Amino acid sequence: MSTFAFPSSIAISRTDSIGDVIVTFPLCGFIKKHSPNTRIVFIGRGYTQAIVEACPFVDEFLNFDKHSESSLKVEACVFAFPDAEVMKWVKAQGVKKRIATGSRIASWKFANDRVFFSRKNSDLHESQLNFYLLYPLGVKDVPTLEEIREWHVLKTQVESPIQLDPNKRSVIFHMLSKGSALNWSLGQYQQLASLLPSSEFNIYITGTEEEGVRIRKGFQFDSHITDLTGKLSLQQLIAFISSCDTLVAASTGPLHVASALGIRAIGLYPSKRPMHPGRWMPLGVNANYLEDGNSAQKESLEISPEAVLKKILEG
Repeated sequence: MSTFAFPSSIAISRTDSIGDVIVTFPLCGFIKKHSPNTRIVFIGRGYTQAIVEACPFVDEFLNFDKHSESSLKVEACVFAFPDAEVMKWVKAQGVKKRIATGSRIASWKFANDRVFFSRKNSDLHESQLNFYLLYPLGVKDVPTLEEIREWHVLKTQVESPIQLDPNKRSVIFHMLSKGSALNWSLGQYQQLASLLPSSEFNIYITGTEEEGVRIRKGFQFDSHITDLTGKLSLQQLIAFISSCDTLVAASTGPLHVASALGIRAIGLYPSKRPMHPGRWMPLGVNANYLEDGNSAQKESLEISPEAVLKKILEG
């Protein structure tokens, strides 16, 4: 019999980036497994709404960008990301139990149940670290990564807007990461593209329109490479990724999207903390990663295109 003290309603707050949001979803899955009737509200920013709506364990999304138009009626809130503005608002909403890390000043102002742990110095994955925040609700053991994979799931909401060639494998290159991760260079992606024969592969380049401008200046397109930068909404991107075979990227949101959708997600990582794969590797059953063992400061990862090709061909 479960000894967990999950309330009838709870909010999980994570107002940073897409990848961070996805690795927080296992909290929601765990709660639903042990307390199926608990209503889960996910507090996030508007640009992550499509991601949250694709999570099968969340009952309601609250867009904090429009919080002045909203009210929050839950018994407890877990601040997986200690956003002081969110924490202040949640307290003002009268939420009785407010759980946060004890290492932030905002937690002492606005939370009333504080947990002390270090993300920076831990060997645990980010998805595991979040479970410390369930300690005040009776969760004393951090699940293994194998257990967490049960809740590392996304479901597409729409059909993919892109028609794929059924006779070729579809590979996505998501080249840039808005500075959140150390990337491969455009030249390294170009070399990988040259290793994927046009008779067997179609390559799709994804990213924002702003990223597309940069990519088009340094990357050469040909007949089997399609530029989709700036052309897909997040909801459409999720659906498109789900229809493809493979996605190659550094530690970015789309890498974790691909991982949670169950396609082959190949992550490119530095060995340097806190960006290393031990903390941020993709968790899907078909996900994998390559690590640059040289932790020296540099502009791009030193992982060979041939090594990435090998991972693609394993699929």
